[in-house]
Amino acid sequence: MAFTTLNDLRLPALTLSIVFLTILWYKFTSYKKQSRLPPGPQGLPIVGFLPFLRPNLHHQLTELSQQYGPIYKFWLGSRLCVVLNSSSLAKQVVRDQDSVFANRDPPIAGLMATYGGLDIGFSPYGSYWSDMRKLFVREILSSRNLEACYSLRRHEVRKTIRNVHTKVGNPVDIAELAFLTEMNVVTSMIFGSDFVGEMEKHRKDGTEFRDLW
Repeated sequence: MAFTTLNDLRLPALTLSIVFLTILWYKFTSYKKQSRLPPGPQGLPIVGFLPFLRPNLHHQLTELSQQYGPIYKFWLGSRLCVVLNSSSLAKQVVRDQDSVFANRDPPIAGLMATYGGLDIGFSPYGSYWSDMRKLFVREILSSRNLEACYSLRRHEVRKTIRNVHTKVGNPVDIAELAFLTEMNVVTSMIFGSDFVGEMEKHRKDGTEFRDLW
């Protein structure tokens, strides 16, 4: 008897699910049509355009710009992404309207590592950020301090060159190599010792740390 009742409930439940998803999809698409947003590819309810992203993302973004123009948008889940594929538009964003687009949503790892986004990298644009920037430039990037840390930078760059030289004829991950070198330089200037250490020994730790950001 219970089995029969369960079978009887499956069809109404399936019907309600289809109706609910249809309504959700209609509201999702109608909202996007009403809002003053650039054109872009359609996605799916809830997940947006995520299932359609390909490994070579830069190629795909170029193809989308040829179809939708120099500025377009798509949804990654509930997150709206706007892509600029024009130097003139990029100038407007990063130079003319930089204060409008100055803020960004920090990752959870960034918030946890910076006590809720209190550092210069993740704090919102405003007077606090301006004070942090002035302090950073005066104490870290001044000519006197940079000159004092010249030997540290030279040591790390030479170590990187030696590391690349040992891999002649083999592929080298330039992005990872640059990240490890940069981290070694910064941590040597701040803490007086390498954070990443020997690249081959701590390659996995450095990669995991980079992925968090």
